[in-house]
Amino acid sequence: MNMDGLTVSALAAELRARLPGSRVQQIYHPQLSTITLELWAGEEKILLIETGELPRVQLTTQRFAHPPKPSAFCMLLRKYLRNGILVGVSQPGLERILDLHIRHGEEYILRTELLGKQANVILLREQTVLGALKSAMGQRSFRPGEIYQAPPSQDKLDPRTMTREEFLQRLSVAPSAVSPLPHSQPLSPVRERGARDEGVRDLALAQALLQILDGIGPRLAKEIALRAALDPAQPISALTEEQRAALWDATRQLVASVQENPSPCLYLDDDKIIDIAPIPLKLYEELRCESRATLSEAFDDFMRLAPAEQSDFAHEQRRLQQIVRGHGERVRKAIARVTQDLQGAKEYERLRREGELLLAHLSQIQKGMSEVDLEDFDGTSKTIKLDPARDPVENAQQKFERYKKLKRAHEKLTVRLEELRQELEYLENVEHSLEQAEDDADLAAIHEDLSAGGYLPREPQRREPAQALGPREFVIKGYRVWVGRSSRQNDELVRRAAREDYWLHVRDRPGSHVIIKNPTQREIPHEVLQQAAQLAAYYSKGRDAKKVPVSYTRVKYLRKGGRPGLVCVTQEEGTVMVTPKGEL
Repeated sequence: MNMDGLTVSALAAELRARLPGSRVQQIYHPQLSTITLELWAGEEKILLIETGELPRVQLTTQRFAHPPKPSAFCMLLRKYLRNGILVGVSQPGLERILDLHIRHGEEYILRTELLGKQANVILLREQTVLGALKSAMGQRSFRPGEIYQAPPSQDKLDPRTMTREEFLQRLSVAPSAVSPLPHSQPLSPVRERGARDEGVRDLALAQALLQILDGIGPRLAKEIALRAALDPAQPISALTEEQRAALWDATRQLVASVQENPSPCLYLDDDKIIDIAPIPLKLYEELRCESRATLSEAFDDFMRLAPAEQSDFAHEQRRLQQIVRGHGERVRKAIARVTQDLQGAKEYERLRREGELLLAHLSQIQKGMSEVDLEDFDGTSKTIKLDPARDPVENAQQKFERYKKLKRAHEKLTVRLEELRQELEYLENVEHSLEQAEDDADLAAIHEDLSAGGYLPREPQRREPAQALGPREFVIKGYRVWVGRSSRQNDELVRRAAREDYWLHVRDRPGSHVIIKNPTQREIPHEVLQQAAQLAAYYSKGRDAKKVPVSYTRVKYLRKGGRPGLVCVTQEEGTVMVTPKGEL
């Protein structure tokens, strides 16, 4: 399912017609990625906000088990929105964003960013963040009190308001002058007909439409080309004036259909569900189309009819994510407690100094005193608290005993804090691996890692385990490059690497280990390092950032960390700033 901006506009129009005036009766957080709002306007309605495998906002007939204890984010939403009136539904431009405007004393915006794996739910008061389902995505932060940062805007035409001249002029722009479209599924470029330089390539028609038109995803770009009786893969340089005019007509026709006459279709191949579209698509002529009255109904049926293996995978992925995040929250709380205790334990040096001062000024101290002012060793005056029931020597001994106790506590707490920080880093890496898991084999490997670490009970194997995939493999300028899929595989890559092989990892974020094989034991060309660093950035939490710092060094400068997938770098050889890129 491709949730493009034009489909979101149809969904917003559907909800806008049915929701305003509804009262928010209750809010639940039944699953890690799911928020539900119980609404009342003469009848009960359930509004589902989903940020998991199919991000969407819809009315639903599904029922969810309510957890006995609401999450912190759920409590925040209840505080500001419960008993509020839903006064509007909007979409900024053709962004993949849907806003619920709720008035409860003041007006609040419950914003859902439908950005694939980067989907999020944010509560806003004007432009101030009150809270979010996920507090950070890439380089964007959504912590309470911060000013909301919208996703980077792109210089595209709004197909609802553009003129014919604007559209045709953009089509005529040389491909090299068109900015690349991030987050879109790339379409293969087509070699320009008649190009003199063998290396020159022209942009395919569907890809050009992706880069020109706002709110258009890969499938609608192909659909426009097909409606204009054109091949989506043909180069734009080969278009005639008549074909360009046909593209204009096809684009306006498609947009008008979505905006004015939506007719949701559930597309199936035999009994296997393939996709949902807001209108019938020429792209799916060979598939069976089952019409639905609303997109919400189509979404419900999509999830009900989804292949069992897809549902099982998504369920297990969510289950493991919930477990890992639960352990992560536990470790964060432990770090906060230990840090606080550590601050108190730092008093040990003061106690030692006070004990020494008391011994140096015994003649000035008498039993029964609750405090005394003494000249410190640096000439300043210092007030020292005393136990009136003890004599001067006993007071000094008490200071030294507490000094020794706090010093031992400080040493233990310092070690414990480092252990907790390593555990948190490990859990964040596992969470990253879960986000990028592609199949049951990936989940099985992560499950085994968590079981070995004591985060899951070891279960007896009832069936043959799925064969785990090996590391991702790339070849850059003749150099083999490996990218790990899990913490255990990251460990294995480093263990098997030669001393002169190069290791890369994104800085200060969870991510995969990347190894460049270096059989010649010579310095790796900078271009190879650059492209390998782009892979390291892509397979990390920084995937959606514009620029990401990536560290590199030779394997001989690594030492095994305390947790799976962690290493200590004894000597960093360099850092490069790169744009994440998953294909070379």
